[in-house]
Amino acid sequence: MALNAESIPMRWPAGPLDIARGEKVKGFTADTAEVLRKWQDPASLALVQGTPINCLVVSWAADAGQQQALKPLIEKGKQAGLEFVGLIEGEANKPAAVAAAQSAGLAAVAMEGDAPASAGVPVIPWNKSAQVRASAKSPILGISDGVFPGLPQAASQAGGPTNLPWVDSNGAPLLIARALAPDKTVWAGFDPPAKAAAEAYMLAVADPASHGARWVISLDDQLRADLTAKKQPAADTWKKLIDTVTFFEQHKELRTYQPGGRLAVMSNFAGPDYETGEEAINLLPRLRQPCRVIARSRAASASFTGLQAIFYVDKEAPDAALRKKLLAFATDGGILFVPSNWQNPEGSPTPAEAYLLFNMRAVGKGRLAVCKEAQPDAYDTVADIQNIMSHRNDLLRLYNAPSANFLYETSAQGGQGTIQLLNYSRRPGSDGPLFWVKEPYKLARLVSPELASPEELKFASQEAGGAELSLPRLSVYGAIELEK
Repeated sequence: MALNAESIPMRWPAGPLDIARGEKVKGFTADTAEVLRKWQDPASLALVQGTPINCLVVSWAADAGQQQALKPLIEKGKQAGLEFVGLIEGEANKPAAVAAAQSAGLAAVAMEGDAPASAGVPVIPWNKSAQVRASAKSPILGISDGVFPGLPQAASQAGGPTNLPWVDSNGAPLLIARALAPDKTVWAGFDPPAKAAAEAYMLAVADPASHGARWVISLDDQLRADLTAKKQPAADTWKKLIDTVTFFEQHKELRTYQPGGRLAVMSNFAGPDYETGEEAINLLPRLRQPCRVIARSRAASASFTGLQAIFYVDKEAPDAALRKKLLAFATDGGILFVPSNWQNPEGSPTPAEAYLLFNMRAVGKGRLAVCKEAQPDAYDTVADIQNIMSHRNDLLRLYNAPSANFLYETSAQGGQGTIQLLNYSRRPGSDGPLFWVKEPYKLARLVSPELASPEELKFASQEAGGAELSLPRLSVYGAIELEK
């Protein structure tokens, strides 16, 4: 069975390999081990019957016991139209594990590092976000170090300099992976905390999906045990999870839209530059500043249309052709933000507020902003970028949703747009969110897995320009579909 890039994956722990690994973890019980034995039984596949899930990710190794234990499950699943991907972890004998996967009829394997030579099955690169293998032949890229989305549990969760609570999101690494490999599907791997609530699972689906990726669905031990025991609360949680997956499959067009922000973050996203770029992209949503992500390797063919500013992240200078393109953007009226080691900065100095991190230079109709510090604070950097761009140029503003992020995207022709709202607190506020929208859209409707049907929204025109959209209270996620 060939690997399908549109597969909807779920982690399926089962068999002696997962039991042996679990026994090394504090809190692993005999009851948990028994559930893992039951999940290797083909009868357990009834859980995904009738759902969009069509790919199960199982633990795999050059381990005859594990292979034999999973054989009936794999055979029955394939008969039912399921794909199986073998996740090879640790110090496994990778060539032998890959060969066994081919013999077992797996659709693919996933592993860290490079694929063995002459692998007989597709190999999904399964690496940490900073080591994404964008050039791999697989139609799918895996990110192994995703985070379970929500408000962080640390004492500092009340917030930072943004005056908004910090949130845990996979948005930045997923947007980077998609920029590096736009022709590939991205899978995000992360496990839930113990006894996660239904809304937590909904957000775990929505966070990657809203950024154009897929979560490799993973259940906590208690939910897995309660589903096996057919307990109703667990069935209710499972239904909400599946309803959220179904919602995003019914709105696949969202994955075809492009980020509509007026700021672009450009980098090779490798080595020390990865952290700088990732942190900027992570912080910008907390400043309510939509952005595009441009991989430096693809910048020569990237369109700068609609951009007001570009933040060139890398310490390494661009090649001559890219530098010329970036300076042409600034000369035509844009703002180019560059690091402190930008050699022989073009243009002439122009006055700027002393507190800003950037020295400003006039370049044609636009400006070149050269950072004053070699190692600037990440938050101060993006905050000053926003200040220099000015809120007068905002496309959107969000009110009454301190724990939410939003993504603004538009269709290729520009006639449609979407605003995707993610509530990381997983609790509705006392008032519904309120958006101010600058663009002259005529129609707006809200869709959400929390709503039985789409809800038409009315624009309230503002004297100063733009219009406001009031939303109902949302626990997790909603998308505003816009038409001009």
